[in-house]
Amino acid sequence: MTRQPSVVLLWLKGLISHRSGRLLTAALGVALTVGILVSLGVFIANSAAAMTARATEAIPVDWQVQLVPGTAVGSAVDATRQAAPVDALEQVGYADVSGLTASSGGTAQTTGAGKAVGLSPAYHSVFPAEFRPLVGSLDGVLVAQQTAANLHVTTGDTVTIQRVGLPPVDVKVSGVVDLPNADSFFQAVGVPANAAPQAPPDNVLLLPMDQWHALFDPQAADRPDTVRIQLHVRLRRELPADPGAAFILVQRWTRNLEVRISGSGVVGDNLAARLDGVRSDALYARVLLLFLGLPGVLLAAILTLAIAATGADRRRQEQALLRVRGAGTAQILRLAALEGVIMGAAGVTLGIGLGLAAVRLAAPRSGVGSGPMVLWVGGAALAGLLLSLMAALWPAWVQARQTSVAAARQAVGRESTPLWQRLYLDVVLLAVAAALFWRTAGIGYELVLAPEGVAQVSVAYEAFIAP
Repeated sequence: MTRQPSVVLLWLKGLISHRSGRLLTAALGVALTVGILVSLGVFIANSAAAMTARATEAIPVDWQVQLVPGTAVGSAVDATRQAAPVDALEQVGYADVSGLTASSGGTAQTTGAGKAVGLSPAYHSVFPAEFRPLVGSLDGVLVAQQTAANLHVTTGDTVTIQRVGLPPVDVKVSGVVDLPNADSFFQAVGVPANAAPQAPPDNVLLLPMDQWHALFDPQAADRPDTVRIQLHVRLRRELPADPGAAFILVQRWTRNLEVRISGSGVVGDNLAARLDGVRSDALYARVLLLFLGLPGVLLAAILTLAIAATGADRRRQEQALLRVRGAGTAQILRLAALEGVIMGAAGVTLGIGLGLAAVRLAAPRSGVGSGPMVLWVGGAALAGLLLSLMAALWPAWVQARQTSVAAARQAVGRESTPLWQRLYLDVVLLAVAAALFWRTAGIGYELVLAPEGVAQVSVAYEAFIAP
């Protein structure tokens, strides 16, 4: 006695042999849905990661910790290293001066108030973005470019520093440098925005830290309000790819440091300030990509459902035959789910491949190895499977619950072809849409960045104007 094959195997064989065309077409709809979701998710995750990386790499100093006069520098350094993963830390001294004087060509030039900054020999290599050498050496006393122009000095000249409440002293210039990030370097840490200086000082001297201490420690003793110490910190860039998550992490580090140095200093968090602006841009980019991509996802899903709905008559007749032979609703739904699983598995596999291929073609440096990208790919696969199951199960369930066997066996249909099919109206509309898309894409759009370097992006779309 031979064993008869099960109904599931017979049904599977019938689907593959007699319904392969319909299954393949529906699987292509699922593949389009999954492919668009995968490419959309990878682009969103990559754009957020790229924005985070570009924003953080452009920051010359992550933290500027200004110490209260009399605070032990060593304890503040230890507290900073315990509060967050520190990659580099340098001590910087700032001192107010009444003016600078220099003589050249038989004339004397005098400037107004300025700043004398003390730096360690390693500062230039640790934070190279703060200075750009122009003339001379970086070892010794350096003068800012604007100050050199005001005093008419260059390497080898002597500049007299008018200290506050102390006799003037002479120093010899070793080089001239530019300060490309003077705004942040001389920012007033812990001062309300309306009380902060509107511009960095025009007159700046940079001295070795030992020489700075020798010249301005006496001034700090007499006038502590004119001398201050800052710790310039570069954090280890172990940040999440998403700007919002990176901002929250850096804020947590900052609060940890503020607790540790409470009453002894104030933290100027340049990194969190930059990430705060970038996360709003990342949110805008995410919303923009979603609004541009979701219509395509919905269209592909509707196309899949429409393709699955074209087999309604065939499903009704098959259900009638199954129910005549004693099949219940549960068994009918299991057989319909088998069709959905086959359609979903093929569509998801093809869709992930298409999505990743599109990403590699449009952005070769993109990847899917990070957590958010893997979640997007997994979510797209799950959405494709749910779509295929819904396309197969919903019509089967409706027909099984609402249609009798006699009604299901009746042939119901139109006596004539609808007018829109005879006029090929769908083909005409698709051709018009393709022409409009091609014309609009040919005009294009332009990204405009704020010239001052503000972390904002505006997208200027050109209106469609017929020639």
